[in-house]
Amino acid sequence: MERAPVELQTPPLLLAGLVGATQMHSQLVAALHDSAVDAVGHRRVRYTSFSYDMRIPPCKRGGKDSPNYRISGILKRRWLEKMCSTIPAVLIVCFDWSEDAQLPQSDRAQAVAQLQHAQRQARERGLRVLVFVMLHPSVADAEGICAPLRQQIEGTSSGLIIAKGAAGMPATAQKLERLVYQCAVSFYSDEEKRLRKIWNPKPPHATSQHATMMQVRTSFKIGFLSEFRRDARGALMSYIKAYELLTHTADVADVIERLALCNFISLRMYQRYLHSHDVQAAVHQCRIHTQTLAKFCDDEHGPLAWLKWHWLSVNHEVFAQMLEAQSQQMPPSSDMWQFAGYHYRVAAACSRRLQSWARASMASGLLPEACGAGGDLVTANFLGQAPRLERPEDCADPALEVSLRLARTQAEECKRLERGVHLLTRAQAACKERDYIAGMIFCSARMAEEYLSEGNL
Repeated sequence: MERAPVELQTPPLLLAGLVGATQMHSQLVAALHDSAVDAVGHRRVRYTSFSYDMRIPPCKRGGKDSPNYRISGILKRRWLEKMCSTIPAVLIVCFDWSEDAQLPQSDRAQAVAQLQHAQRQARERGLRVLVFVMLHPSVADAEGICAPLRQQIEGTSSGLIIAKGAAGMPATAQKLERLVYQCAVSFYSDEEKRLRKIWNPKPPHATSQHATMMQVRTSFKIGFLSEFRRDARGALMSYIKAYELLTHTADVADVIERLALCNFISLRMYQRYLHSHDVQAAVHQCRIHTQTLAKFCDDEHGPLAWLKWHWLSVNHEVFAQMLEAQSQQMPPSSDMWQFAGYHYRVAAACSRRLQSWARASMASGLLPEACGAGGDLVTANFLGQAPRLERPEDCADPALEVSLRLARTQAEECKRLERGVHLLTRAQAACKERDYIAGMIFCSARMAEEYLSEGNL
């Protein structure tokens, strides 16, 4: 139904927030990134900016234990957004006191109040708080000036980092970046522990279906949080558990939501395996997922038939792109499933089947017109679910109406040849790189067929 959300397309980075003194954020972030590259060879934290009056969204924990709690889906989109861009694991409260060596007492008192506000915002969610102060280069008693701030963080997991002028920032950034990383990893580890607590639902939610849905949700979240900590083994184990629950338990959700989540889980597993240079394991998961998708929808002319070929095509294209990105680090192999060109060819073949479905459905009238009732389509709150009608009560069969609209839209998009030709071009380029003459000839013949089918000589 949709390509993976932005948050799932790349491995997640630890999230930290810089609070206050926004004029020095860009310089500080650059110094922190440089320190990370020097230490481990790559950036490992993403930084966002906040003002001193920032607000962290309040917790809504405990809702699932309420008797009125309704499970409407497996994983909310909002959770991914919060983890990746809204709620930082660490707050770094910044103070720029570099312009004046004699700091007024009123500025120190104001700084204490600003730090206390940040601590209150962090307390409910268990966020970590660090303090970074940039003083004037000529200050002699740095500890004395920062004593009121240190008093606020004594006995906590917070830390105070002091730099003297902009020239002293690179040296202190090394220590600050290391502290940020350690605190962020600790935060996500605590989140995992909280999620692992067994859910004991109260009636009327004490059903096997709801328990399985919560298991899938928890496993996915734990896998994703493990990726923040670069725990590849823990992430893969959790993703495998979620994938198996989705494929072996038909009543956990409707088929579209289940398979869409399987798509997203497979994407994360491909990246984790390939990042660990375990190509065979990535290929194994690709084979399993291809078989899962191939079993979907036996009705070749129904309103959901296009999803099978669309998902298969996207799956092979994405896997081919990942194999290409890792091609320089992969040893030669005779297994065609480890060859990006093969997956581009399969993706092109699935795209062609999708075009055949569109032409047959539109020409023969097998795909009914949507009635148009119910208003516009609205994105579902839960990941993988089909869009909803704006006013479902105005439509006799909202689910069928949504399916027909999406199928009609897909059929119109399939009239263009660009996707199939593009995939074959990529396959031909991969074959040429390997001097695979037969594959190049095959791709050329397929492209000629594509053009001839449209009368383009």
